Amino acid sequence: MRIKNSIECWIYNVELKGFLLLKCPVTVKHGIYWQPVTGGVEPSETHETACLREVREETGIEIRLDDLNIVAPFFQVEIPENDMDLRKRIFLVKVHSDAVFLSDEHLGFQWVRPELVSRFLLWDSNRKSFALVMAHLLKE
Repeated sequence: MRIKNSIECWIYNVELKGFLLLKCPVTVKHGIYWQPVTGGVEPSETHETACLREVREETGIEIRLDDLNIVAPFFQVEIPENDMDLRKRIFLVKVHSDAVFLSDEHLGFQWVRPELVSRFLLWDSNRKSFALVMAHLLKE
């Protein structure tokens, strides 16, 4: 089984009290779906620097290492149909601006209130990681 290291970053807008979800395009395997910022970790990167890069590339939002809250240092997802073991680090970032500049990788975005987020998510792994994010927020 192939191992892939990745990040998942949940961006929470403090003023809007909502999470940023990105609209992903149709592929040969599935229709349009919503998810947080996600992406692979390059061989020369740490999970943290990969998170900064992915957030900047996918949303135009500039964050710093100090902005990152690690929710789960190791979150494993097996994807048998791709013969892949996805090993994620889950992050939470709080922002105060709603300015988003999408890459051409996504079709759109929206800020979603916490109680509605799970309804938008296609992947069970995203719903599980979001539950961890909410538990983390409630501890604060």
